[in-house]
Order: sequence, then C-alpha cells, then structure tokens
Amino acid sequence: MTQVKDPIKIYDARWEVSEFDDQQVARLFESTLGYARLIGVDTLVLTRDARLGCARVMEIGIKVAVEGGFRLFVCFDPISTPLSYFVAMQTSVNFPKTMGLTVTASHNPKQYVGIKYTVPTVEAIGYDCGPLGGLKKVKELYHQTDFNLEKIPGGSMTILQNPVDDYIDYTFDLAGLKSNELMGLSVVLDTFNGSAGPELYRALQKAGVEITPFRLAPNGEFPTGSPNPTSQNKMNQAMELAVQNKADLIIGIDGDGDRIVFGDQQGVFSAGFVMIPILKSILSDSDNPKPSKILYDPKVNPMALLKWADLNAGPVLFRNGHSQIKAFMKEAGAIAGAEESGHFYHQLPLGGMVVSGENSLYTILLFLKSVHENKGIISEIRTLQDQIFTSGEFNFEFADDTIRDKAMNAAIELFENDHARLTTHSENGDDLEGTVVYKGIEQQSGKITLSNDWYAAYVRTATNEKGVVRSYISSCNTQVGKALQEKIVLLLTGQFNGKQIE
Repeated sequence: MTQVKDPIKIYDARWEVSEFDDQQVARLFESTLGYARLIGVDTLVLTRDARLGCARVMEIGIKVAVEGGFRLFVCFDPISTPLSYFVAMQTSVNFPKTMGLTVTASHNPKQYVGIKYTVPTVEAIGYDCGPLGGLKKVKELYHQTDFNLEKIPGGSMTILQNPVDDYIDYTFDLAGLKSNELMGLSVVLDTFNGSAGPELYRALQKAGVEITPFRLAPNGEFPTGSPNPTSQNKMNQAMELAVQNKADLIIGIDGDGDRIVFGDQQGVFSAGFVMIPILKSILSDSDNPKPSKILYDPKVNPMALLKWADLNAGPVLFRNGHSQIKAFMKEAGAIAGAEESGHFYHQLPLGGMVVSGENSLYTILLFLKSVHENKGIISEIRTLQDQIFTSGEFNFEFADDTIRDKAMNAAIELFENDHARLTTHSENGDDLEGTVVYKGIEQQSGKITLSNDWYAAYVRTATNEKGVVRSYISSCNTQVGKALQEKIVLLLTGQFNGKQIE
C-alpha cells in the first residue's frame, strides 16, 4: 500500500476530515495498534470530544481494535482530553499495559480531527518522543508496504460510563478542597462550545463558585469560530459579561479542555502570571529548601519568572510541545509546568502511578484556592500584567511552506538587525523548535536581570497547520511591544502577502 502523505504530526495525529478517506484512517489505526503490540500493549481506551469528525474516526478505530484482538474500553460521551487521561489512568490501575487514544483536534477549526496518544503508564507520546520513537514508529508502520495488522480472535469492547463524578472527586482531593469551600468567588466560564463545559460547570458549582456560563453546550460546529481562548480578542465577550455581572474572574477553555485562559474584567492574564497563585497553592506546604523545578516554554515572560523565583520555584526552559514537555517533566523531576499557550502541567498520582500531564480542573481549583484565600492576588496579577506588554500569539498563513519559511526568516532577520540575542536551543541542548529572541534580558546563575527596554519573542512554524508562522512578543511596555509587533505584521503582510488567522 503506497502512501504519499500521512496524518502524523509532532505531538499527535491531526488532519482535515476531507484529507483522508476511511481506508486511510483505518490504516492509521492499524499502524497505531501495530506499534501498540511492539511495546506490549494489550488494552486500549478510546474516548472522544464533541468535534463533528470524531464519530466516524471512533467507529473505524473500534472495528480495527476488536478485529486485532485487543481488550477495548470505550467512552462514547463527548469528554475533555484531561478527563480522557483520567479514564486511561483508572483503566491502567487494573490493566497496566493500556494505551489511551483520544479522538480530538484540540483548538483547531471544526474541519479538523485527530488522535492524541498515551502509552503505559499514561505517558503522552509524540514524534520521536516515547518508546521506539513514539509517533515516528507509527509513521514508519503506516508507510511500510509489507506491514498489515494481524487479525486475532478474542477482541472485546466494553462501554464505559462517563466517570466525570470520579474525576471531580479525585481532583478535589488532589487540590485539598471540600464542597462549597470556594463560596464568595464569581467567575464567567467560557468553554467555546467544547467538551469541557459541563464537567467544569459541575465541578465549580460543587466548589460553591458563582458561575456565569457562556458557550457552555458542546457543539462540534463551533458556531463562533475556532475554540481557542488564547487567540486575540477571543475572550472579549467573557470580559463584557464579567463587567455586567461584576464577576471576579473570567476563565476560558478550548475545544478539548486542555488549554486555559484566566483573566479579570479588564482582560486576560499571561500564563506566566497565572502560575503565581498556582505555585502558591502547590508550594505553600513545601519544606524543601531547594527550589522546585517548574518548566516554562519560550513564550513565558521574564517578569513572571522573577516572581516564580520569589516563591522558591526554579524555572527551567523547555521547548513547546505537549508530549515532549510532559516527558521532560518526568525526566527532570519537575513538579509542574506552564506554556504561554494556556497549557498547565502537574504531577498526578493515582493507584501507585504518578503521571505528568494535564488536569484542567486541578489547575483551575489551585488558582481559585489561592484567590479565595487572598482576593488581593487578582489585583497583584493585574498590576504585573499592566506593567508589561504581551501580544498573544499572532498567526499568519502563507500560500505554501516555501513562502512561509522565507517570511519567518525575514522576521528573524528583523530581530538580528536590532542586535537581539537569538537562540534555538535550551541550556540543556534541547531543540526549542523555533527561534527565541531576547533583548535587554540577562540570565546568570539562575538569576534574571531586565533592562528598561527589554523584550522577548518566539517565532516558529505551526506543527499541525500548513503554511503558518506563529509569533509571540512580551516586552517592558506597550509602546515597545506594539511597535515591534507592527513591524512584524507589516513585513509578513506586505512583503509575503500573509493572511492573519486565528
């Protein structure tokens, strides 16, 4: 079977529904399960979110898995990706050789679909990340003409009930919270018609939080556009509702529930600042004299890192990449991590396992727990946020990847001409999968110093979408940051005919 393309990306499998027919999707499952056999998997957990393309993909996966002789557990209810990880954790307690497959395309537009993977025991994999190279091995099998998944009798399917109540109870215990303990807080909860809405609403209601829901009902059409709260202006309506209802906070979450935005009536907070109350909750009972390792991606602003250090956190730079950052968390012994894209990572214990991964409800409860103890934290974060400029991720699509690469290189040259310091690798030598830019920022012996005109930037190509350059800027003030952003936008639109996208 000859294939000229495949759906394997850096962090997961992802594709537009129209790109691949049923035979090609079945081939993806066959290669996935061929890989599963190579690493000793005997049990599968298959879950989905509310995305329109999920049902077709799920049905194909069920057929291939049962015919392949695997023990299969399926949850048909649309659920969030963090809840799907919890399902895999629960299953792994009894069946340690479990692979988790979540059918989702995260924050991408409605025409996309895909699969996120975990391997025993609930470890995320990506391309060249995981046993035997993770998705690199899946891709190899996909293209291997002499590979066919052997059909073995004895396969079975068990339909699982939605374990949302177990998930909520587990997360409350993990956060050290009881029912109604967060009474007195009010939030606008904007879930962008994704799958996490009902489960988060139930959990916050249990916590005693006053909730104004917005775009709560799961709807795979995503009628108001891509379900990505981190895109520019996406949280404006939530902010308006917060003003109307005098809510303390806004919380936005993406289509599959693993990307979170926090803010107040005036706007959203950067993830780096969001980590301050989270770290206060995590580290408040710690008696470790050494700083706890906390991972951060290249977009986290330097001012936030200074505040982390004040809480006895040791910031460690690592590349973007959900699978890769979770693997590095385990390797480095980090207790938490944050990406400016709204992904937060934690150590999650269950039944003797300790999984490095996302639990968005845990992130939210930790944040709200600190705020409930001291509402002044909101104004502290707002003061910090107003001191600096953050652009949010601004993305441009080009006619093809060749023009994309020329455009990105031109943007990088702009920074070089401004005598900024550029790096493509972390201190450990890890590829940052993009170019990190620092001007007026020095780091020596773990201490960061900032000049009066500092800025930081991160420029990279999109991993899951064609012809796209992603850029992000943080700086000492709005004037410096906006001027720099305008230069980049003018360059990408004027010289390379880029089209700004969500």
